[in-house]
Amino acid sequence: MEDLVVMKFGGSCLKDEKSFSQIQYIVKKYREASKIIIVASALKGITDKLIDFYKKSCKEEPKCDYIIDDIFNIHKNVINQILINEESEFKKAFEFLKKEIGELKQIGGVIKLIRPSIEIQDIIISYGEKLSAFILSQYLKSKNYKAEYISSDEILLTDDNFGRALPLLKETEIMVTDRIIPLLQSELIEIICVTGFYGSTKDKKITTFGRGGSDLTAAILAYCLRNNFSLKVIYWKNVKGFLNADPRIAEKTALLKRISYKEAKELAFFGSKVLHPLCLDVNEKGNIPSEIKFFNEPDSDEFTTITKEIVRDDKIIRAITSIYKLSMVTVESDTMVPLSGTASKIFSLLGNNNVNIVFISQSSSENNITFGIEFEDSMKVSFLLRNSDFFGKKWFKIKIDNDISLVAVIGAGVLHTSGIAGRVFTSLGDSNINIKAIAQGSSELNFTAIIDRKNCDKAINVLYNEFITQK
Repeated sequence: MEDLVVMKFGGSCLKDEKSFSQIQYIVKKYREASKIIIVASALKGITDKLIDFYKKSCKEEPKCDYIIDDIFNIHKNVINQILINEESEFKKAFEFLKKEIGELKQIGGVIKLIRPSIEIQDIIISYGEKLSAFILSQYLKSKNYKAEYISSDEILLTDDNFGRALPLLKETEIMVTDRIIPLLQSELIEIICVTGFYGSTKDKKITTFGRGGSDLTAAILAYCLRNNFSLKVIYWKNVKGFLNADPRIAEKTALLKRISYKEAKELAFFGSKVLHPLCLDVNEKGNIPSEIKFFNEPDSDEFTTITKEIVRDDKIIRAITSIYKLSMVTVESDTMVPLSGTASKIFSLLGNNNVNIVFISQSSSENNITFGIEFEDSMKVSFLLRNSDFFGKKWFKIKIDNDISLVAVIGAGVLHTSGIAGRVFTSLGDSNINIKAIAQGSSELNFTAIIDRKNCDKAINVLYNEFITQK
């Protein structure tokens, strides 16, 4: 089968003439041996500006069009830098920019006349990727590449969970193969530039995948084309790959050159922001190798490769990671024993209100259940539980601790090595760090301890020395 590389470029890779020139260098290197699909994020900071525009438009704040004018000028400056001497591509990029900015202002003007919703927000924030991908396609054309622009709502089908949409892989695979394969087989097309971050429902409503969603777009495209091409996905980032600890916290870190999808998913869930967690799941389903490479050093052999294979070596634990800011909720009552379905009622109530559960810990006596939530959801959860008919009126005690962190040891060694928990308890205890709760995921690739936030940085270094440097 013909080789195909799906590349994803984040916003930090799309900011000025130098970064676009770097993209051209990377494309030239890989184009010699394979076809290329590029997935582009919005320019750095643009999504935040679009969210701000939506919120201010909902509140009918005066003169919030200045945000859109700022977005226009940022893209105009990029176009001026990279296409100033290319009359045809410059004109197309500038006309596209003016048209999209005009649409944004129109949408902002009618938000106050209709009911604000996450659906409208998804429409607005999708414009960042539309602009960056189109500008990139024109830039590549100006460098004599046969590039094609595609808006991802034309080929990626999702559910209607606006803001955090999930792909409908079976239906999307049909749409992608029908649209993309003829282009890749054509001599008229070398590179396809696809917008990241969003898709559409069956009734053509724009949906977004949430933060980091362009990673997921790249994974979906690779999954859909896996049977037709020999392919891999490369995520170009401003980091070399997955590290075995957060360099902002740990005194020592090292690059994980090879890692399994199972371990990578644990890292992504427990605090690492390198990749969107769901993109790893999609790549694993398709058995598609992935690489995370440093954008500023494209020729370096220092990068992370992710495959299905779990690496077995003398390192029991591959990484130490954390979620610094969490809240821990404890629901306690003697009535939990005779009352069936208490946990189900808790999680249904929170799930129906878009509250994410980070960890769960329950004592064997069944008279309490403890779970972690994102810090920002603390007040919402307190209100929901204390004002519910079931928990607010049936002698339940509800305690919320807003000063906790989660630390986790991750690796295949957790699965087959005894004494991991004991070493965590002992090393933290010897350093006067109290463990308030513990949890272990069903994957059995992590062991998690909940501690006071003031001890988080110290705990990371203690566990790193215990399991990785082993000194």
